[in-house]
Amino acid sequence: MESHDERLARRAAERAEIERQLDREEAEAQASAAIPRQRGGKLRSAAAFIVIVLVAATLISLCVTLIRLAGYDFADASRTGQATATYCTKHGPVTNRGFGYWHRCVATIRWDDGGTDRLVTDEVFTPADIGEAVRIGDVGEHRGRRELAREDTPVRPWFTWIGVLVGIVALIPTFFVAMILRESLRFRRR
Repeated sequence: MESHDERLARRAAERAEIERQLDREEAEAQASAAIPRQRGGKLRSAAAFIVIVLVAATLISLCVTLIRLAGYDFADASRTGQATATYCTKHGPVTNRGFGYWHRCVATIRWDDGGTDRLVTDEVFTPADIGEAVRIGDVGEHRGRRELAREDTPVRPWFTWIGVLVGIVALIPTFFVAMILRESLRFRRR
Protein backbone atom coordinates (compact mmCIF):
# COMPACT_ATOMS: atom_id res chain seq x y z
CA MET A 1 0.00 0.00 0.00
CA GLU A 2 1.04 3.57 -0.77
CA SER A 3 1.95 5.92 1.94
CA HIS A 4 0.21 9.24 2.32
CA ASP A 5 3.23 11.14 0.96
CA GLU A 6 3.50 8.91 -2.10
CA ARG A 7 -0.19 9.45 -2.95
CA LEU A 8 0.20 13.22 -2.66
CA ALA A 9 3.30 13.16 -4.88
CA ARG A 10 1.52 10.98 -7.45
CA ARG A 11 -1.54 13.30 -7.51
CA ALA A 12 0.71 16.38 -7.81
CA ALA A 13 2.53 14.75 -10.72
CA GLU A 14 -0.80 13.89 -12.40
CA ARG A 15 -2.05 17.46 -11.96
CA ALA A 16 1.19 18.86 -13.29
CA GLU A 17 0.94 16.55 -16.34
CA ILE A 18 -2.70 17.56 -16.95
CA GLU A 19 -1.81 21.26 -16.66
CA ARG A 20 1.11 20.85 -19.10
CA GLN A 21 -1.22 19.04 -21.53
CA LEU A 22 -3.84 21.81 -21.25
CA ASP A 23 -1.18 24.49 -21.72
CA ARG A 24 0.13 22.72 -24.87
CA GLU A 25 -3.41 22.41 -26.30
CA GLU A 26 -4.17 26.05 -25.55
CA ALA A 27 -0.89 27.21 -27.10
CA GLU A 28 -1.51 25.09 -30.22
CA ALA A 29 -5.06 26.43 -30.53
CA GLN A 30 -3.88 30.03 -30.20
CA ALA A 31 -1.03 29.52 -32.65
CA SER A 32 -3.21 27.86 -35.27
CA ALA A 33 -6.00 30.43 -34.88
CA ALA A 34 -3.84 33.55 -34.69
CA ILE A 35 -1.63 33.03 -37.74
CA PRO A 36 -4.30 32.72 -40.46
CA ARG A 37 -6.45 35.44 -38.96
CA GLN A 38 -3.56 37.85 -38.75
CA ARG A 39 -2.12 37.17 -42.20
CA GLY A 40 -5.46 36.91 -43.92
CA GLY A 41 -6.75 40.03 -42.20
CA LYS A 42 -3.77 42.16 -43.19
CA LEU A 43 -3.72 40.71 -46.69
CA ARG A 44 -7.44 41.29 -47.14
CA SER A 45 -7.13 44.82 -45.78
CA ALA A 46 -4.26 45.63 -48.13
CA ALA A 47 -6.13 44.15 -51.10
CA ALA A 48 -9.28 46.12 -50.21
CA PHE A 49 -7.23 49.32 -49.89
CA ILE A 50 -5.60 48.74 -53.29
CA VAL A 51 -9.00 48.10 -54.88
CA ILE A 52 -10.43 51.30 -53.38
CA VAL A 53 -7.42 53.31 -54.62
CA LEU A 54 -7.79 51.85 -58.13
CA VAL A 55 -11.53 52.56 -58.20
CA ALA A 56 -10.94 56.16 -57.08
CA ALA A 57 -8.15 56.70 -59.65
CA THR A 58 -10.22 55.14 -62.43
CA LEU A 59 -13.27 57.28 -61.65
CA ILE A 60 -11.19 60.46 -61.47
CA SER A 61 -9.49 59.64 -64.79
CA LEU A 62 -12.87 58.90 -66.36
CA CYS A 63 -14.18 62.24 -65.10
CA VAL A 64 -11.22 64.10 -66.64
CA THR A 65 -11.58 62.16 -69.91
CA LEU A 66 -15.28 62.94 -70.29
CA ILE A 67 -14.79 66.64 -69.59
CA ARG A 68 -11.87 66.71 -72.07
CA LEU A 69 -14.00 65.07 -74.76
CA ALA A 70 -16.78 67.65 -74.37
CA GLY A 71 -14.77 70.27 -76.24
CA TYR A 72 -15.57 73.96 -76.63
CA ASP A 73 -18.34 75.62 -78.59
CA PHE A 74 -17.12 77.54 -81.66
CA ALA A 75 -20.05 79.96 -81.22
CA ASP A 76 -18.52 81.14 -77.91
CA ALA A 77 -15.31 82.31 -79.60
CA SER A 78 -14.29 85.92 -79.03
CA ARG A 79 -12.28 85.93 -82.26
CA THR A 80 -11.78 83.55 -85.16
CA GLY A 81 -9.02 82.68 -87.56
CA GLN A 82 -7.24 80.08 -89.67
CA ALA A 83 -4.72 77.75 -88.02
CA THR A 84 -2.11 75.51 -89.57
CA ALA A 85 -0.53 72.77 -87.48
CA THR A 86 3.19 72.30 -88.10
CA TYR A 87 4.16 69.54 -85.65
CA CYS A 88 2.28 67.08 -83.41
CA THR A 89 3.23 64.64 -80.65
CA LYS A 90 1.02 61.79 -79.43
CA HIS A 91 0.30 61.30 -75.71
CA GLY A 92 -1.52 58.51 -73.90
CA PRO A 93 -3.06 56.05 -73.22
CA VAL A 94 -3.23 57.11 -69.54
CA THR A 95 -2.09 60.61 -68.61
CA ASN A 96 -3.14 63.45 -66.35
CA ARG A 97 -5.62 64.30 -69.13
CA GLY A 98 -7.47 61.01 -68.64
CA PHE A 99 -7.74 57.91 -70.78
CA GLY A 100 -7.08 57.64 -74.50
CA TYR A 101 -4.62 59.08 -76.95
CA TRP A 102 -4.47 62.79 -77.72
CA HIS A 103 -2.13 65.11 -79.59
CA ARG A 104 -0.22 68.20 -78.57
CA CYS A 105 0.49 70.28 -81.65
CA VAL A 106 2.36 73.44 -82.56
CA ALA A 107 0.18 75.67 -84.73
CA THR A 108 0.45 79.04 -86.43
CA ILE A 109 -2.78 81.04 -86.24
CA ARG A 110 -3.69 83.95 -88.51
CA TRP A 111 -6.56 85.76 -86.83
CA ASP A 112 -9.24 87.48 -88.89
CA ASP A 113 -8.38 90.80 -87.19
CA GLY A 114 -4.83 90.64 -88.65
CA GLY A 115 -2.84 89.24 -85.71
CA THR A 116 -0.68 86.13 -85.80
CA ASP A 117 0.11 83.70 -82.97
CA ARG A 118 2.18 80.58 -82.68
CA LEU A 119 0.76 78.27 -79.99
CA VAL A 120 1.20 74.82 -78.52
CA THR A 121 -2.28 73.37 -78.12
CA ASP A 122 -3.68 70.14 -76.77
CA GLU A 123 -6.39 68.12 -78.49
CA VAL A 124 -7.34 70.67 -81.11
CA PHE A 125 -5.30 69.31 -83.99
CA THR A 126 -4.16 65.87 -85.16
CA PRO A 127 -1.27 64.85 -87.41
CA ALA A 128 -3.81 64.77 -90.27
CA ASP A 129 -4.16 68.57 -89.88
CA ILE A 130 -0.46 69.30 -90.48
CA GLY A 131 -0.20 71.74 -93.39
CA GLU A 132 -3.99 72.13 -93.67
CA ALA A 133 -5.86 75.34 -92.85
CA VAL A 134 -8.40 74.77 -90.07
CA ARG A 135 -11.01 77.31 -88.98
CA ILE A 136 -10.70 77.89 -85.23
CA GLY A 137 -12.03 80.23 -82.57
CA ASP A 138 -10.46 81.66 -79.42
CA VAL A 139 -12.64 80.80 -76.39
CA GLY A 140 -10.34 82.35 -73.77
CA GLU A 141 -7.61 81.28 -71.40
CA HIS A 142 -7.62 78.50 -68.85
CA ARG A 143 -4.70 78.03 -66.44
CA GLY A 144 -2.47 80.24 -68.56
CA ARG A 145 -3.16 78.41 -71.82
CA ARG A 146 -5.16 79.64 -74.79
CA GLU A 147 -8.23 77.45 -75.38
CA LEU A 148 -9.35 76.95 -78.97
CA ALA A 149 -12.49 75.54 -80.58
CA ARG A 150 -12.66 74.04 -84.06
CA GLU A 151 -15.49 75.05 -86.34
CA ASP A 152 -15.90 71.50 -87.67
CA THR A 153 -16.08 69.83 -84.23
CA PRO A 154 -19.43 69.62 -82.46
CA VAL A 155 -19.61 70.59 -78.82
CA ARG A 156 -20.89 67.85 -76.48
CA PRO A 157 -22.02 69.48 -73.23
CA TRP A 158 -23.56 66.23 -71.95
CA PHE A 159 -20.03 64.83 -71.66
CA THR A 160 -19.28 67.63 -69.21
CA TRP A 161 -22.37 66.81 -67.13
CA ILE A 162 -21.62 63.09 -67.12
CA GLY A 163 -17.99 63.85 -66.21
CA VAL A 164 -19.09 66.03 -63.29
CA LEU A 165 -21.41 63.28 -62.03
CA VAL A 166 -18.62 60.70 -62.29
CA GLY A 167 -16.36 63.15 -60.41
CA ILE A 168 -18.93 63.44 -57.62
CA VAL A 169 -19.14 59.63 -57.41
CA ALA A 170 -15.30 59.53 -57.34
CA LEU A 171 -15.37 61.55 -54.13
CA ILE A 172 -16.74 58.55 -52.21
CA PRO A 173 -13.80 56.14 -52.69
CA THR A 174 -11.37 59.07 -52.48
CA PHE A 175 -12.83 59.92 -49.07
CA PHE A 176 -12.37 56.30 -47.94
CA VAL A 177 -8.75 56.31 -49.13
CA ALA A 178 -8.09 59.52 -47.20
CA MET A 179 -9.68 58.12 -44.03
CA ILE A 180 -7.78 54.82 -44.27
CA LEU A 181 -4.47 56.65 -44.77
CA ARG A 182 -5.26 58.98 -41.89
CA GLU A 183 -5.99 56.10 -39.54
CA SER A 184 -2.96 54.07 -40.60
CA LEU A 185 -0.65 57.05 -40.08
CA ARG A 186 -2.28 57.80 -36.75
CA PHE A 187 -1.85 54.16 -35.68
CA ARG A 188 1.86 54.22 -36.58
CA ARG A 189 2.51 57.33 -34.48
CA ARG A 190 1.32 55.61 -31.30
